[in-house]
Amino acid sequence: MHYFNRKTVHDKSTGQDVVLSNEDVDLIMRLQQGKLTGQGDPYEPYEDVFSGEVMKTSLVTRPPHKRSFIPSLLEKEKVGKLVHAIKMGWIKPWKPQTDSTEEPEPQFYALWEKEKTEDPQSKSARARERNATKAPKMKLPGHAESYNPPPEYLLTDEEKKKRLEQDPEDRTLDFVPRSYPSMRLTPSWMPLARERLDRCLDLYLCPRKTVLKVHVNPEDLIPKLPKPKDLMPFPTVQAIIYRGHTGIVRGISVHPDGQFFASGTDYFPCIRSFCA
Repeated sequence: MHYFNRKTVHDKSTGQDVVLSNEDVDLIMRLQQGKLTGQGDPYEPYEDVFSGEVMKTSLVTRPPHKRSFIPSLLEKEKVGKLVHAIKMGWIKPWKPQTDSTEEPEPQFYALWEKEKTEDPQSKSARARERNATKAPKMKLPGHAESYNPPPEYLLTDEEKKKRLEQDPEDRTLDFVPRSYPSMRLTPSWMPLARERLDRCLDLYLCPRKTVLKVHVNPEDLIPKLPKPKDLMPFPTVQAIIYRGHTGIVRGISVHPDGQFFASGTDYFPCIRSFCA
């Protein structure tokens, strides 16, 4: 190992010359080269002087403070505000990131497309496919939508004035037919965005399955009257006449022993009793 030729240095703090030993020169050389200054093994096992185990008995004799085991009211208020913000949607909770290998969930999906998540051979999938309905088709344009409709489709001044007085729901057409000499002179269709929105609402609000309705004839709900033959024999002899009511008798109640009965009428509501 190469050493300095001159091993004597001047100490400014004491004003003396100090002769360096071989160990001191070796230490200075190691510092200049960025090596370890110690001569021990750099890979020797680490010895933990301070243990990380929690002692069961405290080192002090004073009792613990009250705030160490009673929940803080300030922290409770902060947690309550965070919970309220999460419920209202102001704060979105953190979600763990998925692996890049997994396919991301589609944010948009076709409303009328068959669901691919369930087994196509399952009973519920077959029933959903059997009861599913197709998307409603748009109404085809007629002669009134033409850029040069026939004269009978054009509105007169009186019809235009009458149309303005009607409600939008009562009008037969949502627009006023107009005639142009050529298609190049046809202006842009202003309510195009509104029509697209109505179309999207029709697709969204249309039921996706058929519902079986029970068609019942109202006449079948009326109970059938008995036939006159079933009510025979009819009374043919007038034996006793009870007088006292001037109006139509609406009800009769007979005593269990059959000796008395009471009758009622609507004319000046009254009840009379008779002896059988």
